[in-house]
Amino acid sequence: MRFNFADVVRAARVGFSAKKIWVGFIGLLFGTILYSVMAYVAYACSPDWTWYEVWGQFKYIPVPVIGQTHFMWYGWVAWAVGIAFFVMMQLLSIGAISKLTIEQLRGDEFYEVTDALKHSFKQWKSVILSPGVLVVFIASLILVGFICGLIGRIPHAGQVLAGLFFIPVAFGAIFIVYLTIVFVLSLVLSPTIGTTTDSDTFDTLFELFSCLNDQTWRIVVWEAFVGVSSFAGVWIFGWLIKKSLILFQWAVGIWAGTRMIDGTAHSWWSTIWNNGLWYLSPCPPIQWVENIIGRMVPILIYPKVLMPVNVAEWIGGFLIGISFYFVAFLVMAYGISIWAAGQTLIYTVLVKIKDEKNLLEKKEEVFEEEEVEEKKEEKTEEKTEESACCQSKEKKEKEKK
Repeated sequence: MRFNFADVVRAARVGFSAKKIWVGFIGLLFGTILYSVMAYVAYACSPDWTWYEVWGQFKYIPVPVIGQTHFMWYGWVAWAVGIAFFVMMQLLSIGAISKLTIEQLRGDEFYEVTDALKHSFKQWKSVILSPGVLVVFIASLILVGFICGLIGRIPHAGQVLAGLFFIPVAFGAIFIVYLTIVFVLSLVLSPTIGTTTDSDTFDTLFELFSCLNDQTWRIVVWEAFVGVSSFAGVWIFGWLIKKSLILFQWAVGIWAGTRMIDGTAHSWWSTIWNNGLWYLSPCPPIQWVENIIGRMVPILIYPKVLMPVNVAEWIGGFLIGISFYFVAFLVMAYGISIWAAGQTLIYTVLVKIKDEKNLLEKKEEVFEEEEVEEKKEEKTEEKTEESACCQSKEKKEKEKK
């Protein structure tokens, strides 16, 4: 590595790895399952929805729209828990990809996916709790502002106290903004810091503040570049997958033939392909989301109508629908892989610049521990020799007497 921006440019190439994409796929799959379960619970808590209605409109991934969807308060809590589960799974998967990347940069191309996942789950405190601690701090400071507002309601004395505490409260508000920026950075860098350096929550937070304060512009520019690279990678990879699916549909349809049902010719391949598309979840009715999705996957805006079929064709359409989700997760997993690899490269370069520390070198602690063990063994051997000498001297003295 050159330990400059030239290393960050390699994020898309370093992220293009079957192992890293597979880890991103696993994180998306299990995160989506946990989110979907909690989203269904949120809709089921509402008297306006039934399980069947939610399935008919949203299929596997219900997405409520704030301001348009009406939930009970506990429904929104269940939905927020689902989002939290999804985010945690993505953080852990990014941490595992970062571990694979740092081991690759150290020269270990055969580092196992299972070992990376185990290491990421082992470091879950620094990966997940670092953003959580910042959320607690931000919420506490906001609560102080609420309390100041209550104090201001005291007749006469409250307004005077509000004026006295204006400057501390104003600085507290500025600090909240600063902590919010650090919180966003923690969602980006915490998985990488925790898994590449085996740091605890406190050390991870210290590194976040250090990177932001010492390398502010590098953080902003390099993170923007990695974000653009991830989006471009997903766009290109998705376009290639889309064209591949169109080619596959055309090739199968040439010799697929037709079947006679009730005296009419029936194209079984077109039917199960259509029904497979029906299983895709529709795009949320948000304008900017529809603009993006409309350029990539218009089918999510204008869903298909389920066609009547026999049992065999129903099973075929169902399996094709599941396969579409797997393909979509595969495309998005590449973007996550680029993102995680980019974070690893960014943090490795930043540590070299600001701390003059090379994360790619093997830890000297291992060798130090070995030296300590060797010294202990030497001391024990010396002690045994001394004790043997003492015993021999005592024997000789006894014989003389």
